[in-house]
Amino acid sequence: MKFFKSKFFIVTVIVAVLVAVTFTVMSSLGYSSYIKSGLNVLLTPFRYIADKTGQALEGYAAYITEFDRLKAENEELKSRIEKMQSEVQEAEAIRKENDQFRKYLELKTEHLDYTFENADVIGRESGNYMTVFTLSKGKNYGIEAGMPVISGNGGLIGGITDAGGTWASACSITDTSSSVGAYVERSLAAGIVSGDYTLGRSGLCKMSYLSDSADIKPGDRILTSGIGSVYPRGLVIGTVTEVVTDENSRSKYAIIRPLAEQSGFSSVMVLTSYEKYVEN
Repeated sequence: MKFFKSKFFIVTVIVAVLVAVTFTVMSSLGYSSYIKSGLNVLLTPFRYIADKTGQALEGYAAYITEFDRLKAENEELKSRIEKMQSEVQEAEAIRKENDQFRKYLELKTEHLDYTFENADVIGRESGNYMTVFTLSKGKNYGIEAGMPVISGNGGLIGGITDAGGTWASACSITDTSSSVGAYVERSLAAGIVSGDYTLGRSGLCKMSYLSDSADIKPGDRILTSGIGSVYPRGLVIGTVTEVVTDENSRSKYAIIRPLAEQSGFSSVMVLTSYEKYVEN
């Protein structure tokens, strides 16, 4: 083979033979101790390197073992954290649901004539603030057009506009087609709450048809008046944020922030039965 015929192989063999012959001759002449001493001197660096290499390999092996252990521990901790986050989210959802039912219970306790039907929101009109939404229940559950829809905090969201057997459409009080008789809780000043295109984009609505002397100011709560029997009397619509006076027409209107957030909720309660308000 070419390797055995190469100069490197030949030189290596010659050197090995010379070293062996030299070692044999010097040993026969009694110089073996010098040879051993010389070999020890020559081999010491290699022994040192071999020892350090062994230590390095042992350290590397220990590092790999520790790395694998830490990786497994990290995966376990990550799994625990994800599980805890899921449990926290579930607990938060349960808390919100309990708060919602507590509000409904308070409303039911205050108004014994109220009958509710819960429903999920399964569709929304696109936009910053939805004004029309679809519910998961309809006529099969006693839900009909004209019934009020309230949120988990007891605030008026809007009213049912149409219903099928298993679905219903509802319109928000911020929609321009919405109109609700209302009054100021503090002063009993009356007016009409309706949607406004510009205000609706900010989730607001307005209370119009206020007399020039109407006692209304920011912070006042606005409730449904019950006039016309479309909505029962006393449902919370929202809070006045600003009162605007029109000097030309000598009239004023109030900007209302609804108690029920007009986006983000996933379930509602439909008020299916209540006593009609009769004005004295």
